[in-house]
Amino acid sequence: MTIPAFDLLTPASVAEASGMLLDHGDEARPIAGGTTLVILMKQRALRFSHLVDLQSIPGLDRITETDGGLSIGALATHRSVERSALVSRYAPALAQAFRHVGNVRIRETASVGGNLAHADYRLDPPPVLLVLGAEVVLSGAQGTRVVALKDFYRGMYETVLEPGEILTEVQVPRAPAAQRTVYARFSSLSANDWPCIGTAVSLTLDGGNVGELRVGLSGVAEAPLLAAGLERFQDERCSGELWDAVCDAIDGQISPVADLRGSADYKREMTRVFVKRTLRELAGPAASS
Repeated sequence: MTIPAFDLLTPASVAEASGMLLDHGDEARPIAGGTTLVILMKQRALRFSHLVDLQSIPGLDRITETDGGLSIGALATHRSVERSALVSRYAPALAQAFRHVGNVRIRETASVGGNLAHADYRLDPPPVLLVLGAEVVLSGAQGTRVVALKDFYRGMYETVLEPGEILTEVQVPRAPAAQRTVYARFSSLSANDWPCIGTAVSLTLDGGNVGELRVGLSGVAEAPLLAAGLERFQDERCSGELWDAVCDAIDGQISPVADLRGSADYKREMTRVFVKRTLRELAGPAASS
Protein backbone atom coordinates (compact mmCIF):
# COMPACT_ATOMS: atom_id res chain seq x y z
CA MET A 1 0.00 0.00 0.00
CA THR A 2 1.40 3.39 -1.00
CA ILE A 3 1.43 6.62 1.00
CA PRO A 4 -0.74 9.49 -0.25
CA ALA A 5 1.32 12.26 -1.85
CA PHE A 6 2.89 14.82 0.50
CA ASP A 7 5.58 17.49 0.46
CA LEU A 8 8.71 16.70 2.46
CA LEU A 9 10.15 19.82 4.08
CA THR A 10 13.81 19.85 5.15
CA PRO A 11 14.53 22.47 7.82
CA ALA A 12 18.10 23.32 8.83
CA SER A 13 17.24 24.12 12.44
CA VAL A 14 14.68 23.40 15.14
CA ALA A 15 13.41 26.97 14.88
CA GLU A 16 12.84 26.57 11.13
CA ALA A 17 11.09 23.23 11.68
CA SER A 18 8.83 24.81 14.29
CA GLY A 19 7.95 27.61 11.88
CA MET A 20 7.06 25.11 9.16
CA LEU A 21 4.75 23.23 11.51
CA LEU A 22 3.03 26.45 12.50
CA ASP A 23 2.70 27.61 8.88
CA HIS A 24 0.96 24.41 7.79
CA GLY A 25 -1.02 23.76 10.97
CA ASP A 26 -2.96 20.49 11.12
CA GLU A 27 -1.77 19.59 7.63
CA ALA A 28 1.80 19.03 8.84
CA ARG A 29 3.57 16.65 11.19
CA PRO A 30 7.24 16.17 12.07
CA ILE A 31 8.84 12.92 10.97
CA ALA A 32 11.95 11.35 12.48
CA GLY A 33 12.31 7.57 12.14
CA GLY A 34 8.79 7.30 10.77
CA THR A 35 8.27 3.72 11.96
CA THR A 36 4.75 4.50 13.22
CA LEU A 37 3.77 7.55 11.17
CA VAL A 38 4.54 5.93 7.81
CA ILE A 39 2.48 2.84 8.68
CA LEU A 40 -0.49 4.95 9.78
CA MET A 41 -0.30 6.99 6.57
CA LYS A 42 -0.10 3.85 4.46
CA GLN A 43 -3.19 2.56 6.22
CA ARG A 44 -4.96 5.90 5.54
CA ALA A 45 -5.49 6.28 9.29
CA LEU A 46 -3.65 9.63 9.05
CA ARG A 47 -3.07 11.97 6.14
CA PHE A 48 -0.87 15.07 6.03
CA SER A 49 0.02 17.23 3.07
CA HIS A 50 3.39 18.19 4.59
CA LEU A 51 5.95 16.27 6.63
CA VAL A 52 8.78 18.15 8.32
CA ASP A 53 11.91 16.00 8.21
CA LEU A 54 13.79 16.37 11.49
CA GLN A 55 16.61 14.19 10.14
CA SER A 56 17.85 17.23 8.22
CA ILE A 57 18.65 19.06 11.49
CA PRO A 58 22.19 18.33 12.73
CA GLY A 59 22.98 17.41 16.32
CA LEU A 60 19.68 15.93 17.46
CA ASP A 61 20.97 12.35 17.59
CA ARG A 62 23.68 12.75 20.22
CA ILE A 63 23.96 10.84 23.48
CA THR A 64 26.20 12.73 25.86
CA GLU A 65 27.18 12.86 29.51
CA THR A 66 26.29 16.07 31.35
CA ASP A 67 27.01 17.40 34.83
CA GLY A 68 23.56 16.22 35.89
CA GLY A 69 23.43 12.89 34.09
CA LEU A 70 22.67 11.95 30.48
CA SER A 71 21.36 13.88 27.51
CA ILE A 72 19.70 11.82 24.79
CA GLY A 73 18.88 13.63 21.57
CA ALA A 74 15.39 13.12 20.21
CA LEU A 75 16.74 11.66 16.97
CA ALA A 76 18.91 9.06 18.69
CA THR A 77 17.68 5.68 17.55
CA HIS A 78 16.52 2.96 19.89
CA ARG A 79 19.49 0.87 18.75
CA SER A 80 21.98 3.62 19.60
CA VAL A 81 20.54 3.91 23.13
CA GLU A 82 20.53 0.14 23.51
CA ARG A 83 24.22 -0.05 22.53
CA SER A 84 25.45 3.16 24.16
CA ALA A 85 28.28 2.63 26.65
CA LEU A 86 27.18 5.75 28.52
CA VAL A 87 23.62 4.52 28.89
CA SER A 88 24.77 1.07 29.98
CA ARG A 89 27.06 2.64 32.58
CA TYR A 90 24.64 5.13 34.11
CA ALA A 91 21.20 3.70 33.34
CA PRO A 92 21.47 -0.01 32.41
CA ALA A 93 17.73 -0.56 32.87
CA LEU A 94 17.12 2.03 30.16
CA ALA A 95 19.31 0.14 27.70
CA GLN A 96 17.39 -2.97 28.73
CA ALA A 97 14.03 -1.34 27.96
CA PHE A 98 15.10 -0.11 24.52
CA ARG A 99 16.46 -3.59 23.76
CA HIS A 100 12.91 -4.95 24.04
CA VAL A 101 11.35 -2.66 21.41
CA GLY A 102 10.22 -4.48 18.28
CA ASN A 103 13.12 -6.01 16.39
CA VAL A 104 16.57 -4.84 15.33
CA ARG A 105 15.30 -3.37 12.07
CA ILE A 106 12.77 -1.20 13.92
CA ARG A 107 15.30 -0.18 16.58
CA GLU A 108 17.80 0.88 13.93
CA THR A 109 15.25 3.39 12.60
CA ALA A 110 12.85 4.39 15.38
CA SER A 111 13.78 7.56 17.26
CA VAL A 112 13.62 8.23 20.99
CA GLY A 113 11.69 11.46 20.56
CA GLY A 114 9.21 10.01 18.10
CA ASN A 115 8.52 7.08 20.40
CA LEU A 116 7.76 9.33 23.38
CA ALA A 117 5.79 11.93 21.43
CA HIS A 118 3.57 9.24 19.88
CA ALA A 119 2.29 8.64 23.43
CA ASP A 120 1.14 5.09 22.94
CA TYR A 121 0.08 3.54 26.24
CA ARG A 122 2.06 0.34 25.58
CA LEU A 123 5.58 1.72 25.12
CA ASP A 124 8.65 0.05 26.65
CA PRO A 125 10.98 3.00 27.43
CA PRO A 126 8.65 5.33 29.43
CA PRO A 127 8.35 3.23 32.62
CA VAL A 128 12.13 3.28 33.12
CA LEU A 129 12.43 6.95 32.19
CA LEU A 130 9.66 7.75 34.67
CA VAL A 131 11.31 6.04 37.63
CA LEU A 132 14.64 7.64 36.73
CA GLY A 133 13.02 11.09 36.92
CA ALA A 134 13.60 11.94 33.24
CA GLU A 135 12.60 15.28 31.72
CA VAL A 136 11.91 16.19 28.10
CA VAL A 137 13.01 19.38 26.38
CA LEU A 138 10.34 20.95 24.16
CA SER A 139 11.35 23.62 21.65
CA GLY A 140 9.07 25.93 19.69
CA ALA A 141 8.36 29.46 18.58
CA GLN A 142 8.01 30.64 22.18
CA GLY A 143 11.37 29.22 23.18
CA THR A 144 12.37 26.11 25.08
CA ARG A 145 10.80 24.54 28.15
CA VAL A 146 11.64 21.49 30.22
CA VAL A 147 8.82 19.19 31.34
CA ALA A 148 9.05 16.21 33.68
CA LEU A 149 8.09 13.11 31.73
CA LYS A 150 5.46 12.29 34.37
CA ASP A 151 3.71 15.54 33.35
CA PHE A 152 4.23 15.10 29.61
CA TYR A 153 1.36 12.70 28.94
CA ARG A 154 -2.25 13.85 29.01
CA GLY A 155 -3.91 10.64 27.87
CA MET A 156 -3.93 8.10 25.08
CA TYR A 157 -1.91 9.58 22.20
CA GLU A 158 -2.05 12.99 23.88
CA THR A 159 0.82 15.06 25.26
CA VAL A 160 1.42 18.64 26.42
CA LEU A 161 3.16 19.53 23.13
CA GLU A 162 1.82 22.83 21.84
CA PRO A 163 1.40 23.66 18.11
CA GLY A 164 4.84 24.04 16.58
CA GLU A 165 6.65 22.47 19.52
CA ILE A 166 9.12 19.67 18.98
CA LEU A 167 10.55 17.25 21.52
CA THR A 168 14.29 17.74 21.04
CA GLU A 169 15.99 16.09 24.01
CA VAL A 170 15.53 13.69 26.92
CA GLN A 171 17.42 14.48 30.11
CA VAL A 172 18.07 11.62 32.52
CA PRO A 173 19.44 12.69 35.92
CA ARG A 174 22.31 10.76 37.44
CA ALA A 175 20.93 8.13 39.82
CA PRO A 176 22.27 7.76 43.37
CA ALA A 177 24.82 4.95 43.70
CA ALA A 178 22.47 3.00 45.97
CA GLN A 179 19.55 3.11 43.55
CA ARG A 180 18.81 -0.08 41.65
CA THR A 181 16.38 -0.16 38.75
CA VAL A 182 14.96 -3.09 36.80
CA TYR A 183 12.62 -3.20 33.81
CA ALA A 184 10.41 -6.26 33.27
CA ARG A 185 7.89 -6.65 30.49
CA PHE A 186 5.33 -9.34 29.83
CA SER A 187 4.41 -10.24 26.25
CA SER A 188 1.32 -12.37 25.87
CA LEU A 189 1.72 -12.67 22.07
CA SER A 190 5.19 -12.59 20.46
CA ALA A 191 8.43 -11.25 21.89
CA ASN A 192 8.49 -8.57 19.17
CA ASP A 193 4.98 -7.35 19.95
CA TRP A 194 3.88 -4.50 22.18
CA PRO A 195 4.10 -5.57 25.82
CA CYS A 196 0.93 -6.65 27.57
CA ILE A 197 2.39 -4.72 30.51
CA GLY A 198 5.70 -2.99 31.15
CA THR A 199 7.00 -2.57 34.71
CA ALA A 200 9.96 -0.55 35.94
CA VAL A 201 10.85 -0.53 39.62
CA SER A 202 13.51 1.64 41.22
CA LEU A 203 14.50 0.92 44.83
CA THR A 204 17.04 2.07 47.37
CA LEU A 205 17.52 0.20 50.63
CA ASP A 206 18.46 1.34 54.10
CA GLY A 207 19.57 -1.88 55.68
CA GLY A 208 16.53 -4.10 55.35
CA ASN A 209 14.16 -1.15 55.03
CA VAL A 210 12.78 0.64 51.99
CA GLY A 211 14.56 3.90 51.22
CA GLU A 212 13.09 5.36 48.04
CA LEU A 213 10.63 3.39 45.90
CA ARG A 214 9.33 4.26 42.45
CA VAL A 215 7.20 2.19 40.08
CA GLY A 216 6.57 3.06 36.43
CA LEU A 217 4.03 1.21 34.30
CA SER A 218 2.85 0.96 30.71
CA GLY A 219 -0.05 -0.90 29.15
CA VAL A 220 -2.31 -0.50 32.19
CA ALA A 221 -3.72 3.01 31.75
CA GLU A 222 -4.39 5.51 28.98
CA ALA A 223 -0.76 6.64 29.18
CA PRO A 224 2.46 5.47 30.83
CA LEU A 225 2.29 6.37 34.51
CA LEU A 226 4.44 6.83 37.57
CA ALA A 227 2.69 5.40 40.62
CA ALA A 228 1.92 8.06 43.21
CA GLY A 229 1.98 7.92 47.00
CA LEU A 230 4.65 5.24 47.39
CA GLU A 231 6.69 7.47 49.69
CA ARG A 232 4.50 6.26 52.55
CA PHE A 233 6.34 2.93 52.41
CA GLN A 234 9.68 4.57 53.17
CA ASP A 235 11.42 3.10 56.25
CA GLU A 236 9.11 0.06 56.18
CA ARG A 237 10.74 -3.35 56.54
CA CYS A 238 11.07 -5.25 53.26
CA SER A 239 8.70 -8.22 53.31
CA GLY A 240 6.13 -10.07 51.28
CA GLU A 241 3.38 -8.29 53.21
CA LEU A 242 4.87 -4.92 52.30
CA TRP A 243 5.02 -5.86 48.62
CA ASP A 244 1.32 -6.79 48.80
CA ALA A 245 0.58 -3.35 50.27
CA VAL A 246 2.57 -1.68 47.49
CA CYS A 247 0.59 -3.61 44.89
CA ASP A 248 -2.67 -2.64 46.58
CA ALA A 249 -1.66 1.03 46.36
CA ILE A 250 -0.79 0.68 42.68
CA ASP A 251 -3.97 -1.26 41.87
CA GLY A 252 -6.09 1.77 42.75
CA GLN A 253 -4.22 3.93 40.23
CA ILE A 254 -4.37 1.79 37.10
CA SER A 255 -7.19 1.35 34.59
CA PRO A 256 -6.09 -1.35 32.13
CA VAL A 257 -7.45 -1.25 28.60
CA ALA A 258 -8.61 -4.61 27.26
CA ASP A 259 -7.03 -5.48 23.90
CA LEU A 260 -5.64 -8.46 22.01
CA ARG A 261 -2.93 -8.84 24.64
CA GLY A 262 -5.28 -9.42 27.55
CA SER A 263 -8.42 -8.43 29.37
CA ALA A 264 -8.45 -5.62 31.90
CA ASP A 265 -8.60 -8.12 34.79
CA TYR A 266 -5.74 -10.16 33.35
CA LYS A 267 -3.52 -7.09 32.99
CA ARG A 268 -4.37 -6.00 36.52
CA GLU A 269 -3.33 -9.39 37.90
CA MET A 270 -0.15 -9.49 35.79
CA THR A 271 0.77 -6.05 37.11
CA ARG A 272 0.70 -7.42 40.66
CA VAL A 273 2.75 -10.45 39.63
CA PHE A 274 5.47 -8.44 37.92
CA VAL A 275 5.68 -5.65 40.49
CA LYS A 276 6.06 -8.18 43.33
CA ARG A 277 8.55 -10.25 41.34
CA THR A 278 10.68 -7.19 40.59
CA LEU A 279 10.55 -5.94 44.17
CA ARG A 280 11.72 -9.31 45.44
CA GLU A 281 14.56 -9.28 42.92
CA LEU A 282 15.69 -5.81 43.94
CA ALA A 283 15.37 -6.37 47.69
CA GLY A 284 17.10 -9.74 47.59
CA PRO A 285 18.14 -11.03 51.04
CA ALA A 286 16.92 -7.77 52.63
CA ALA A 287 13.33 -9.00 52.44
CA SER A 288 12.24 -10.82 55.57
CA SER A 289 9.75 -12.99 53.68
